[in-house]
Amino acid sequence: MDLFLPEDVLAKISYTSRFTQSLKTISLRKTPLEDILKDIESYRALYSSEIVRQENVIGSRFKSVDSILRKYEKTLKTGGGFKQCFNDVLGFRLHFAEYPTEFPDYFRVVDLRNGKQIDDGYRAIHLYYQRDNHSYPIEVQLWCGEDYKFNIWSHKLVYKYLEPQLGNSLYQEYRQGKILTEEDFKNKLLELKGSE
Repeated sequence: MDLFLPEDVLAKISYTSRFTQSLKTISLRKTPLEDILKDIESYRALYSSEIVRQENVIGSRFKSVDSILRKYEKTLKTGGGFKQCFNDVLGFRLHFAEYPTEFPDYFRVVDLRNGKQIDDGYRAIHLYYQRDNHSYPIEVQLWCGEDYKFNIWSHKLVYKYLEPQLGNSLYQEYRQGKILTEEDFKNKLLELKGSE
């Protein structure tokens, strides 16, 4: 069995946008949000999770409308484009004991093992598959090693809900061995929130 989602499987679950131009050239500001949401809903309706069968898949999801709207507003504020905003409409999480060092060439690799630009403690490697410029990218997140547990706790209790600095502080405590369980994580989070 392949460690990564195979290219033929990714191609089957890929969706060609109903917009007639490359996703790189679509104006986020000039394209009605309603049209974008209809296009994504068409993708959702055609997708079958039965195609993806792999042991190390720990999660998959279509981005919720609420998450899409939040990311859309944020992308408009920062001046980002359509492809940046909708790079993860469909996503998967894979778990490995350790981070792989080599990746199939059909993926674009984004290494977040040292954190994001605004560090919220999240660590991973993201792989992006895009069949062609008219298809939405598919995001594959690799949650590996010690980062695996932290990411689970963080996504449940901190990510998208609280300030990034809290997540970063929690990660530092985790890496120092001061957080060993989800209960430790919750207690430390309460402590940090109380000291704000």
